[in-house]
This record gives sequence, C-alpha cells and structure tokens, in this order.
Amino acid sequence: MSERCIHFDPRALIAVLIAASCVAFMEKSLACEIALLIVLAFLQSVSGHWKMALRFVAGFVALWLILNFAMPHLAVTPLGTLTLSLTLARKIFFCAMAAALLVAECSVHRMSAALAKLHMPRQILIPFSVTMRYFPALKDDIFHIRDAMSMRQLSVAARMEAVMVPMIVAATNTADELSRASVLRGIENPATPSDTERLIMRPADWMLVVLSAIAVVAVFLAGGSY
Repeated sequence: MSERCIHFDPRALIAVLIAASCVAFMEKSLACEIALLIVLAFLQSVSGHWKMALRFVAGFVALWLILNFAMPHLAVTPLGTLTLSLTLARKIFFCAMAAALLVAECSVHRMSAALAKLHMPRQILIPFSVTMRYFPALKDDIFHIRDAMSMRQLSVAARMEAVMVPMIVAATNTADELSRASVLRGIENPATPSDTERLIMRPADWMLVVLSAIAVVAVFLAGGSY
C-alpha cells in the first residue's frame, strides 16, 4: 500500500467497529445514514482502500433504492422475508464497512497483538486466532475442490454432493492442523509473548477513537426514522 495512506492502529479500528455496532439498531434518519456512510467511506479511502469505499457506497445506494422503490411495488407475500433481510442488511451495513476495513488493514497476528494489548482473556484470544487463520485455508480448499469438479460432467445434485463431502472433510482436517500448529508455536504458553508488532496509539488513532464516541452520542441524540 502507498506510504501516503494512513494506517490506523487496530485498537482504533476496533473502536470504530464498536461504535458502528452501537449505532446499528438506533433510529437514524436518511441524512444521518448518509453522513455515516461518507465518514466510513472516507476512512476506507484514506487507508488506501478507495475501491472498497466505492463498492460499499454503490451497495448502500442499491440497497436503499430496492427498499424504497422496488419492494413497495412487489406486493407478494413470500417477498416479506426478503424485505426483512434487506432491512436488517441496511441496519448492519455500517458494521460491515467497519469490519471490512479492520480485516483489510490488520493481519491475524496484528489483530491478536491488539487484543492482547486490550487484555483480552486468553480463553477468547486463542480460539479467535485459530478461527481467523482457519477461513483463508478453508477458502483455498473450496477453490481447489471447485476446480477439480469443473473438469467432471456431473448433475447439479451430484455436483453438490461431490463438493460438500470433500469440503467438510477438508475443513475438519484443516481445523485440526491449525490447532496443532498453534500449540507447537506456543500459543498456550502462559508467559507474556514478545511484542513484535510494536503497536503504538498515535494522535490520529486517539482522534479516531474520540470521534467514534462522539458519533455514537450524536446519532443517539439526533434520532430520526427511516
């Protein structure tokens, strides 16, 4: 990533995620939602993820158009569940933006170091570390299985079975291998590990934490409705 980008401390980004979670189910006017969208898109852009910001902005616009223009004209009972799902997606949309930025900016090791700095209990930190390393490995297994199945002429039902069974077996093996690897690397060692990340909260990080708290209070006081 470019050196001109601002790379926030993971703890500051965690504060943004917590703030987004707090405002998720608060009453918000459209103007308030647009303001939150602009702020989070700006954060993603200055962190060097402007393509991510554009995708989220486009996604929010599409979601708003569907809920306000398409759904009211589709008076079909089965679509009630879809409307409910889209409404829920709109509520947690800003959580997704903050989480996407956090994942894009922080490696698993960096995230674990930040949580350790926050005195997260090891009973939570260890499963979290193993789980976060599990998903990329599972993604690679799925791609390999999909590529292997693409060379075989199978029906839809047979293809689903041929994909799901190896995927479940591979997922089990991957989880077991990651657990053993973590133990071998001393993840259960009660001694305090060396801080190789050298995480430091800079003024920009503290400012982001303060602004996140202010945003929660502002949304709570402003209120509004969809």
